[in-house]
Amino acid sequence: MKADLTLLYDEDCPLCRWYTKIFVKYNLLPANGRISYAVYVNEHPKVVDSELAQTKIACINEDTHEVKYGIDSLLLILGQRFRFIKLIGNFKPIHGLLQLLYLFISYNRKIIAPSKKKDLNCSCEPAKSFFWRIAFIAIISWITHVNVTFYFHHFFSNYLIQNPVSDLILLVGQIVFQWIAFLLFKQENSYDYLGHLAFTSFLGSLVLLFFGLGLQLLANIGVQTDFLAISCYGITFCFMFIEHKRRISLKEWSSKLSMSWILFRVLIYPLVFQF
Repeated sequence: MKADLTLLYDEDCPLCRWYTKIFVKYNLLPANGRISYAVYVNEHPKVVDSELAQTKIACINEDTHEVKYGIDSLLLILGQRFRFIKLIGNFKPIHGLLQLLYLFISYNRKIIAPSKKKDLNCSCEPAKSFFWRIAFIAIISWITHVNVTFYFHHFFSNYLIQNPVSDLILLVGQIVFQWIAFLLFKQENSYDYLGHLAFTSFLGSLVLLFFGLGLQLLANIGVQTDFLAISCYGITFCFMFIEHKRRISLKEWSSKLSMSWILFRVLIYPLVFQF
């Protein structure tokens, strides 16, 4: 018998809205089983730990009044339909890894899926964690580095300066350059901006990887890819510029950050490419 569950979600988070709707759509939760954190906490202030629930999504069993948080709440919901998920997920080593993955995503969910903040009486903003933000930036930057290195060394190898760190200059240099620009423009919340900056580069690297794999297939059947490789890189550049501009607009930061974003590339490319 399925328990009567209520899952609280962050109304400001597109990612949270999406996956909780999926739970309802596939009958993992009843139609009224997903409730905005702000609404629920205002109506039932003592039922959940409001601070903990900002970072770890809360799930209330209305039959027993037991509250689960974070990965445990997701295992509770999924475990009602898929017993093996609950069994495997509660195995200690796996549970520990799932817990780390959950925190990695939860602390950075506003970066992964940004939105314009709504004027709510009770915000579900996750607490700041410099550890998880640095870990997030470091991991996605490493993946970005791997993807960009693959593309550059497969399609731009004849134009790269033979320097073992040249493929890292764009990545590390831009973060430092934009952080300095952010401070000079007297903007607030560099904690979030650096996350958005790194994630924009990460998204661009995924687009570049997609193009790179496609170009590799074309090259394998004898198609000349030199011009296509440059065109695909140009498309990726435009995508990243638009995405960066969209994010700073959502957060109401200065549009000058978009100009400094382009300026960095104008300054750095002569150090990376030989013409």
